[in-house]
Amino acid sequence: MEDLYDSQITAVVHGFLQVWNRFEATLSKELTAIQESLREMHPQRGAQPNSNYELFYRACSGIYPAGNVTMGEFSSILAVPLSTATRIADWLVGSGYIQRLPDPVDRRVVRVALTEQGKEVYGVIDRYIRQRLKQILSGLSAGEKATLLNLIAKVVTGLKEGAG
Repeated sequence: MEDLYDSQITAVVHGFLQVWNRFEATLSKELTAIQESLREMHPQRGAQPNSNYELFYRACSGIYPAGNVTMGEFSSILAVPLSTATRIADWLVGSGYIQRLPDPVDRRVVRVALTEQGKEVYGVIDRYIRQRLKQILSGLSAGEKATLLNLIAKVVTGLKEGAG
């Protein structure tokens, strides 16, 4: 029975690898178009440096729900050392996506929060990803979608527990 799972796992991994480059290329093109439209909406901001949208999305996905996080929390969200998180924060601040804020309780602590532009770009990317996933899942019945999403949630929980 284990051999059956091994071959299924291999088939799934290979399938994801085959479509990933196409998905990533499409995402990159669409995000570039989104960035262009944001530049048109806010011409006073000028051109942003080339952006790493995957890193932007990962970083902002941890900040957005909380409103703001400490640099230590930011480092944990990204699973990188504090020095690396600081460089990433510097890039995001320089790009106008996040801002540093003082902590209201401890002045030694620095917090980061999304700027309005950061929220806007994050929202556009998040909506795009949700739309694409809905499109990808459109061939499944409501029950199949529920089952798949529940199983993926269990896998994610297992991954989080295993990483801790």
